[in-house]
Amino acid sequence: MKAEWIVRNDSRDLLLFFNGWGMDRRVADWLVSAWPGDERDIAVLYDYRDLTLPAWLGEAMAEARAVDLVAWSLGVWAAANARLEKIDRAVAINGTPTPVDAERGIPPEIFAGTLEGWNDANRKRFERRMTGGIPPEIVEASRSDRAAADQQAELRSIGEAVAGFPSGSSAPWKFSKALTGGRDLIFSAENQRRAWREAGVRVTEITAMPHFPFTHIAGWRELFA
Repeated sequence: MKAEWIVRNDSRDLLLFFNGWGMDRRVADWLVSAWPGDERDIAVLYDYRDLTLPAWLGEAMAEARAVDLVAWSLGVWAAANARLEKIDRAVAINGTPTPVDAERGIPPEIFAGTLEGWNDANRKRFERRMTGGIPPEIVEASRSDRAAADQQAELRSIGEAVAGFPSGSSAPWKFSKALTGGRDLIFSAENQRRAWREAGVRVTEITAMPHFPFTHIAGWRELFA
């Protein structure tokens, strides 16, 4: 997986942001501008064709006083299976540890159809479903620059890897809280609620929130309240 610093203050506190599938650092850069004032070091992770954590980030985690984690969409599954050891608090947003599941994630036939039909035209349709109601200037500022073929290759790798993690998570830590969107058209709110109820994780639902959640959240610290 890829990781980059988006805030580097040499802080003793670290925040990991596990991005959604197909994304790059642009949405994280937009979040930093939209949610200013956080003094922690913040790293964004994305591209889950390989769940190996970069060595430099592992070193930063080992040296940190506290490590918080925010995971969005398929980043929830990635975070749960990335062999992270030191996590103090973790929040999942619009995703589950079982992302290809008829009752606890995305139904397998929909996941397969998205994968096999992925191209530039279907990408635009997917983005409209993901960001319904979001101001167009925010959609444009946070849209991934990655090519559709690159995103498809990542999704194929995720699908193959999910089949190898049937339990949904290999993490020694547990998500502290799950935030679900009532208007999520990618991971249905019903499936999210079911997955987290079975996992024993507290759920907060925002009725008007689509799959792209960040205009319905006031900032990083609100997530952990």
